[in-house]
Amino acid sequence: MKFKWRNLIFFCLLLLLVGCKDREAITQKEIDQFINSKNLEHVSIQKLDNNEYYIFSSPYVYIYRSSSDYVKSTGLIKEGIVIGGLEKDSIGLIINNLQVLRDAKTYVVLIDGKTREYQYGGEKYLIIKDNRIWNPTAQLKITFLSIENKKIFETDY
Repeated sequence: MKFKWRNLIFFCLLLLLVGCKDREAITQKEIDQFINSKNLEHVSIQKLDNNEYYIFSSPYVYIYRSSSDYVKSTGLIKEGIVIGGLEKDSIGLIINNLQVLRDAKTYVVLIDGKTREYQYGGEKYLIIKDNRIWNPTAQLKITFLSIENKKIFETDY
């Protein structure tokens, strides 16, 4: 039997394609099973991307990738706002501060002396997505502002 390079190359490409297959998107059933297994109550689920979700259950913020690949963080609680779930490019907030929920219209994220302002629509569960956020050395300031640009809440993290 004559050895053919073409067959070897085809076989190697096939192995490469199988090995590089993207992980399938997380299903709602998987998330529900995880929530039930952890006995979480008062849960909010926010999609970060097809392979990651934020699961909020005060005072915890989970970053969920699979039942065996998740991060649970006990959030920093300050003036009715839970801050946790620090991940590269994002951080999660549970907002129970009534003044922020009612009056804030924007929030400002200050990292490395540079600010970015985002619209705020009164969300109780908020994921701040900013590519300057870097775990484990995130140093940021979050400020919620009213429509008159008056400071309602500010914290360093």
